[in-house]
Amino acid sequence: MTLPNITYEKEQHVGYPQERFFVNQPTAPGAYLGPIDASKPDADKIPVLFQPLTIKDMTIANRVIVAPMCMYSAKDGFMTTFHVVHLGSFAIHGAGLVIAEASAVEPRGRISPQDVGIWSDDHIHKIKEIADFIHAQGSKMGIQLAHAGRKASMPPPYSQVPESDFWLDDVVAPSGGEPFKWSEAFVTPRELSVEEIQRIVKAFGTASVRASKAGLDTVEIHGAHGYLIHNFLSPITNQRTDQYGGSLENRARFLLEIVKEVRENFPKEKPIFLRVSASDLVEEVIDGPSWDIEQTVQIAKWVKEAGVDVFHVSSGGNVAQQSIKAFPGYQVPFAERIKKEVPGLIVAAVGIITGGKMAEEVLEQEKADLIAVARGFLRDPHFVLNAANELNVKAKFSQQQSNLKWRGGLAKRLDYQVRFSWKKHSVAIWDNRSTFHTGVPNLKLYFRRGLRVTVSDEIQAFEATAKAIIAKQEAAEKTKEDAALQLA
Repeated sequence: MTLPNITYEKEQHVGYPQERFFVNQPTAPGAYLGPIDASKPDADKIPVLFQPLTIKDMTIANRVIVAPMCMYSAKDGFMTTFHVVHLGSFAIHGAGLVIAEASAVEPRGRISPQDVGIWSDDHIHKIKEIADFIHAQGSKMGIQLAHAGRKASMPPPYSQVPESDFWLDDVVAPSGGEPFKWSEAFVTPRELSVEEIQRIVKAFGTASVRASKAGLDTVEIHGAHGYLIHNFLSPITNQRTDQYGGSLENRARFLLEIVKEVRENFPKEKPIFLRVSASDLVEEVIDGPSWDIEQTVQIAKWVKEAGVDVFHVSSGGNVAQQSIKAFPGYQVPFAERIKKEVPGLIVAAVGIITGGKMAEEVLEQEKADLIAVARGFLRDPHFVLNAANELNVKAKFSQQQSNLKWRGGLAKRLDYQVRFSWKKHSVAIWDNRSTFHTGVPNLKLYFRRGLRVTVSDEIQAFEATAKAIIAKQEAAEKTKEDAALQLA
């Protein structure tokens, strides 16, 4: 197959002192410094989102963690300069913990050939370089240990390679054959033998050793989104008749063996995260048993006893026909259920958590202990600082950005900001330079998604375009109202 044209240059190590590149922050960016406006009610109350959290020997400055995001920019499993910038920027902008993307514990466990790997000791050096940088910012770093299972062999999503042109023939899963393909275009998986299963369990353990040698603060076991561990958990994708299939206890055996192996190999003083899909989300499209929240609650209890410290609750990804009704906070009820039914287990909520007020509500109502953000950080690199602004919090900037002085709750030079108000299905886009060059295409996109668009007074250019979009939506809404009245 033809892979995308990506240039990888050999690194030249320049003989400058390390401190030229790793300036230690005296206080972690994103840390609480006080209220912006002390005259506001409850100004002396520190929002939960900006309260530190200690998990074993790891203390994070706030409750915002960066969820793993596959970037498909590695070479032979090695992180590249892209990852230094990509992951390092989250720490600079105030995330308490940065979890690197799904990293394969064996070569065939990659989703694509550009996935990060942690199957070789040779991978340690590059991971450590990034960890050192993130630590210098005052943030913490983890990595997600993963095996893609039947979803392995994909080309990178941006490669423009036909989906049928795969790079790997040996795709493995709990159950093999045509019925167990992820989709019609994918490679047919073969069933893993018991011996192979046990080798993969060991691979997770040795990968955690490498993570520790790289200086990482935590590891996250990837048990979600239709990858190998999730394949074992769900009765849709696991129809084995041996000790790894059938009952919930048997389907969870692979996961529990991995947790045990990682806990035995990863330093006891460091926490272990586990990410799980709480449901296959197929109740409306598939008859018969599937993975659901009741089973998730039970395994949460088991993994807590086995050594998992943080349960990161996502959903879906196991079946191509899934029915996902995504909206802001749509996965929070899953996290809340785990939080209530498994006392003592730290829970991370994820899934379109759009800003500070929403995140604070989740934490304050004890639906979760941590807020995981992924694409929200890509949309708004200043997610933490903007969340602080919403909550009347003066948060720490990095030393290099210390000229960003707070002014009425806004940093003078946070030039572009996006605000969502999903309760009213509205979006406001503005920037401090009174331009609107990035906003217009986004407005059109939001309109197509049925979101109401509002424009702040600061916008000068392209206002007519924005108003036209708003007018069009209001006209559509009125048409619907008129139709409803006629039917009433």
